[in-house]
Amino acid sequence: MTVYSHSRLSCFEQCPYKYKLQYIDKVEPEVAQSIEAFLGSCVHEVLEKLYKDLQFEKKNSLEDLIKYLHEVWEKNWDNSIVIVKKEYKKDNYLKMAEKFITKYYDRYHPFTEGKTIALEDRILINLDSKGCYQLQGYIDRLVEAGAGFYEIHDYKTNSRLPLPKYIKSDRQLALYMIGVKNNYPDVKDVKLIWHFLAFDKEVDSTRSDEELDKLKKETIKLIDKIESEGRFVANTSFLCDWCEYRPVCKQWVHLYKIKEKSGSKYLSDSGVKLVNLYAELKEKKKKFVDALDAELEEVEEALFSFAEKEGLDVVFGSKNKIRIKETETVRFPSKNSKERIKLEKILKENGIWEEVDQLDTAALNKILSEKKIDERLVEEINKFIKMEKSKRVYMSKL
Repeated sequence: MTVYSHSRLSCFEQCPYKYKLQYIDKVEPEVAQSIEAFLGSCVHEVLEKLYKDLQFEKKNSLEDLIKYLHEVWEKNWDNSIVIVKKEYKKDNYLKMAEKFITKYYDRYHPFTEGKTIALEDRILINLDSKGCYQLQGYIDRLVEAGAGFYEIHDYKTNSRLPLPKYIKSDRQLALYMIGVKNNYPDVKDVKLIWHFLAFDKEVDSTRSDEELDKLKKETIKLIDKIESEGRFVANTSFLCDWCEYRPVCKQWVHLYKIKEKSGSKYLSDSGVKLVNLYAELKEKKKKFVDALDAELEEVEEALFSFAEKEGLDVVFGSKNKIRIKETETVRFPSKNSKERIKLEKILKENGIWEEVDQLDTAALNKILSEKKIDERLVEEINKFIKMEKSKRVYMSKL
């Protein structure tokens, strides 16, 4: 069976069709690297040098690392690298990279905590005892913090700090943890550590044996799903905006074809003509329906007036009859209004906030109608309630 990876699994979860293009059809997309990915790669290379040199008893100063960053940056820079945020230039991102390295250096110098035993090291992960389900990954840095105590370090250059639940549910480092526990028989515990360099923040977590067993089962189930997949349907989402396979994706390829046609020539495209015609007809239908609804409302108002004037509940036509029903609806203050805030405070103070499911108006209305609370509180709540009358028509054949 195929040796999977976290990124391969994530690709299928994001979009099965992208997975097919990338891993089955092996389509090579013509897309340039983003400046964010380039920055991350350079920073990883500098931090790898820092710890690799320390293994050989070579201690780099901060100035040495910044100099090396510039060398790596210039050596690997390519003018095809894409900067989406046009208000920022190449140098802005280089300065960001310098800040990441500087903050990290100042925080952890002299780098004597724990013993680095692997850098950018490939790890093979067995999910079952027979070795049928395997994954591979690359650990940024593996550290032995004490006899039997290991740390998996991962460097992130994200511009956003993830929520705690992301850390708790992150699959990648948890899978690496399974690999470390399999490969190092003296393991007592493994700590997962994320370094969010943009925020100079370290976040750590771990997983219990029960959680790892659950992850193994879930990952095996996902691999089985991929192996048995036959259709590989495209999953369109906001992530399409960053997908390198858009020019060859069935969901987007037509857009790229008409973009290649200069000027207004694309308007001669049969697909464009059909879509434009369909949109035009839909707009006509909407206008017609809107006009019809407005006319129906006018007739309803006329029926209400006629029935009220004549003292009727039912009005007859030649083939149909219309019953007019008047109802009273309880209206509570709108969300975020001053009255709503006051009402919520009263409910909380009187211990019925949870009972009405954080102001589920239907639940509160039921409590009031069934008189489940004392009269004083009912009077207090009623100050915030408005009774709204409405009429509806029900038509049936004679």
